[in-house]
Amino acid sequence: MSDAAVSQTTTSTSADSTAVPASTPPANTNSTVEGTLLASAPSSTTDAPVQGEQSVAEKPEWLPEKFWRDDKADMEALAKSYQGLEQLLGKKANAIVPPSEKSSPEEVAAYRKAIGVPESPEGYKLKPDTLPEGVQFDEATAKRAAELAHKHNIPASAMQEFMKFDMERAAMMSQAAAGMIEAQLESGRQELQKVYGDKFPEKIELARRAALTAGVDPASHGFVDPQVVKAIVTLAEKLSDDRLVEGNQTSVSSTRARARDIMTNASNPLYLRYQEGDPEVVDQVRRMLTMAG
Repeated sequence: MSDAAVSQTTTSTSADSTAVPASTPPANTNSTVEGTLLASAPSSTTDAPVQGEQSVAEKPEWLPEKFWRDDKADMEALAKSYQGLEQLLGKKANAIVPPSEKSSPEEVAAYRKAIGVPESPEGYKLKPDTLPEGVQFDEATAKRAAELAHKHNIPASAMQEFMKFDMERAAMMSQAAAGMIEAQLESGRQELQKVYGDKFPEKIELARRAALTAGVDPASHGFVDPQVVKAIVTLAEKLSDDRLVEGNQTSVSSTRARARDIMTNASNPLYLRYQEGDPEVVDQVRRMLTMAG
């Protein structure tokens, strides 16, 4: 064989031995794929969630617990709360705020006008059109009550209702007191009738004359007690008849003086009750002055 033929054969063989068919997979294919997968995997198993588990959301610090439910914000409850807050703020914007020591005169006046407080104590008009039976209206007491009501910002309507209630209470107390006095009179009358029998009217007239002679009003409450009446009768019987006031007379000057003493003498036990408008004492003074003419 010639040298050229040998050279061609050798070249062909070498080419055949180094060529790789296109359909033949490259060597070490499994290792290459496996290496690629390992290279793309996370470097640590703790960085990835375990299959089948879900991450748990954390509540923001600014969100109250009542709006955090089932690991998420309760947007419906949050919206309702916000709406309620808006309504509350809207009401408070129109709220009437009581004045304080730092309030200006204009703020005090605005507050009083809003709740029905008069501009002055005279605006209360506490005297009613009609008075309960047996009750007298005391102007001095009403004036003082109006001043206190105005000082403490009490509405006129409330004060008028209170005064009406107070006068009705006074009427009931007066009626109750009158009932008690009448019961005492009846009880004392029965006791004296047992003591004096048929002479009861005579003894009562004698006691009345003795009281007038002493300058005491026979209508005073001291004579409700039968023991007082019996004592007066006993003393009267020891006096001569000419020393007693005549049966058809009254000690006018002494009755008038006693009435004036109640009205003007601060040491008189009935003075304060008269000044406060006690119906019982006022009526007593009126009767005394009527008797005095």
